[in-house]
Amino acid sequence: MRDMAAGAAPSSIPVARIDSGALVSNYHEARRLVGDRVAVMAMVKSDAYGHGALGCAAALARAGCSVFGVATWVEAAELAPLLAAAAPLARLLLFGGILPSDAEAVVETGAEVVTQELAVVEALAARGRATGREVSVHVKIDTGMHRLGIDPGDAVAFVRRIGALQGVRAVAICSHFAQAESVTGEVTAGQLEGLLRADRALREAGLGLPRHMANSAAIMTRKEAHLDMVRPGIMLYGIHPDAGLRGRAVLRPVMRLQACVVRVADIAAGEGVSYGHTYRTAAVTRVATVRCGYADGYSRHLSNLGTVLVEGREAAVLGRVCMDHTMIDVTGIEGVRVGSVATMWGGGICVEDMAARAGTIAYELVARVGKRVQRIME
Repeated sequence: MRDMAAGAAPSSIPVARIDSGALVSNYHEARRLVGDRVAVMAMVKSDAYGHGALGCAAALARAGCSVFGVATWVEAAELAPLLAAAAPLARLLLFGGILPSDAEAVVETGAEVVTQELAVVEALAARGRATGREVSVHVKIDTGMHRLGIDPGDAVAFVRRIGALQGVRAVAICSHFAQAESVTGEVTAGQLEGLLRADRALREAGLGLPRHMANSAAIMTRKEAHLDMVRPGIMLYGIHPDAGLRGRAVLRPVMRLQACVVRVADIAAGEGVSYGHTYRTAAVTRVATVRCGYADGYSRHLSNLGTVLVEGREAAVLGRVCMDHTMIDVTGIEGVRVGSVATMWGGGICVEDMAARAGTIAYELVARVGKRVQRIME
């Protein structure tokens, strides 16, 4: 393949090609795993894990998704107009944690809010009253992640306090798994019990609320954790949350990260390549420079470790990945020239494998695909 798009001239701008059909297929796979009685919230935070939140949310809304999760009020503000036009009944839920000073901006988005902070609830209530709105709050329960949330034993008092305020309403309780990829893990079972303990106390007090906790891994491994709603994230984008879960869901990769070759040169034996000369040629080597680097999302940890696909063959990364460029060994690969397309991952290069080589997780690689990379929905 020579061009970044059929019939188009090559461009020096890296492209993340997003397969909307695969995205929708993965959403329906999550739906299949949980059944019709469980709601499915699509997590589109962090620009849909680097895939482009606007395009992905639009595709998912067309597929019937009506609940979307984000991390910041800025993300909510970007998505709200699209959802208002494409899916007027869709709900946005803000997870990342806000301050009381964010209340005005948050209420303007129309998003529901996950929080454990009474001061935040009070600020939302005040803004709700001022604008004639009622803000929906999901009470976060800390079941063992110890990142956000209240103790399960405080759930009744907290929900009662919300109930005493005008302009705000408690609509759910939720928590988050720390080790859901462990199918039989005691930590996961204990965390689920923590949320259910809060749930039982609320129901005994006549304050029962819907519950949600399951992320992608729990969707695949813990039917008992599906509760009233699940929150698929990484699985929507065709990536398994853990290598051990491959086979538990039929997922299709959504992103192909591609970039153009901008130089091809033969380098003599004994020459260093890229910063620090961490790679030296053992023989005459044909080196292609690809216009994609760590500022575009191709991890510097793939220096001397990664492989890319060019002209139908794999080529090894040579030397350190630069901010804007990556050098690859194309010795013996016919047809590589300026304008040839290199696939950094997707289409034969597994992003999960590249993440393992980089000593990280695929979540990080795709989420770090930079804003200057063009997203193309296909």
